[in-house]
This record gives sequence, structure tokens and C-alpha cells, in this order.
Amino acid sequence: MKLLLDSDFLFGLYITHDPSHDRAVHLLEETWKKQPELYITNLVMQELATVVSYRVGQQESITLLDNLKEHNLIKIHVNEELEDAGWSIFLSQTKKGTSFVDCANLAVIEKYKFDGILSFDGFYKDKRIT
Repeated sequence: MKLLLDSDFLFGLYITHDPSHDRAVHLLEETWKKQPELYITNLVMQELATVVSYRVGQQESITLLDNLKEHNLIKIHVNEELEDAGWSIFLSQTKKGTSFVDCANLAVIEKYKFDGILSFDGFYKDKRIT
């Protein structure tokens, strides 16, 4: 099973006072039983670092990034091909507040034929692991 990680899931997992923390822990425990390969994009790492720094603090952001390195996540760099696919998805959206990172994640899921994404974002609809 190949799964992509999204920043909202990781934020909820690592930030214990986040309202999604218990859900994220439970979801990871259930998913872990299936022995998944876990992937993360460079864009998600950048987004996560920024959100944690902004909402919690810079030191917490650095600590979180150090912790992620210890978990043997497979990192995918969103290259020009994936960026173009992400922009194509982005430009086809009509909803206010569409995230380019979410669109790039969807492009990654499609290209690499992932089984899903660990995220709480409704944007991914049937791609989310629940």
C-alpha cells in the first residue's frame, strides 16, 4: 500500500493540542497495520514547516522537520512535469480557496498510482484514507 501524507494530517499528528490530533493518531495506528509505504512531497514539507512556524513557533517547526527525517518517509520532489500537472488541476477548479499544493498532491497520486492520501481535506474526496 502506497500512501501520500498531507500537511493537515501531519500537523494534527505532531501537534498534540490540535483538534485533529486524536483522529490523526487513530488513523495512523489503523493504517500502520497495513504496512504502508509512506511518501511526502517537498511541497508538503515546505507547507508544513511554514504552518507550524506560524501557528506554533519556529523551534517547533525545526523539531518537527527533524522528527520527520527519522521516519524513513520516501520524498518525492515535485518537478516541472508534476508542477505542470498540478497547475492543470488547479486551473480546472472553481472553488474559492483552492490550494495549489493540494492540486500538486493529486497530480502525484495520479502519476504514481497511490492507494490514497492521509489527509482530512475534503478536496481529495475518494482518495482519502479514513
